[in-house]
Amino acid sequence: MSRLLHIATLMLLALCLFTAACSDESCYENGSSLPLATLYLGEAQQTITGLTVMGIGAPGDSLLLNNGAVKELYLPLRASVQSTSFMFGRWLINGTDTVMVRDTVTLDYQPVEYFHSAECGAMFNFNMKNVRHTTHGIDSVVLMTDVVTNSQLPALRIHFTDFAL
Repeated sequence: MSRLLHIATLMLLALCLFTAACSDESCYENGSSLPLATLYLGEAQQTITGLTVMGIGAPGDSLLLNNGAVKELYLPLRASVQSTSFMFGRWLINGTDTVMVRDTVTLDYQPVEYFHSAECGAMFNFNMKNVRHTTHGIDSVVLMTDVVTNSQLPALRIHFTDFAL
């Protein structure tokens, strides 16, 4: 009887090892290389309310956020070009009126094909070259990394101006 118990235990252990060996936990949850932008009001990361974000010149529906409230968001880059622009619109209240302050953020980059592994497959990483932006409601944009991979680390810090109309 104890020999049967040992065999069952060994089989269960082998099954656990086999299952763990075939997992794709080596892949990050973010399967694509998307830059994560963290949003700041002044020097503190905060939820920005009344925010609309959309891609400029992107094919199809490019609306990423419509009058939402977020502290961070992923900005998809196109691998077929070397620059992607986004419109950031922020709804602000001016007395009895509501107005949208619009800015453009443009990311210049070099797409690089990258084969991660058999489990994860191929993807694009992006060598970041430059970031440009307008300053109607955005104070500054800081690149936090030279290469955007599929890690979940912030790639951009977008500092919004803290003002009331």
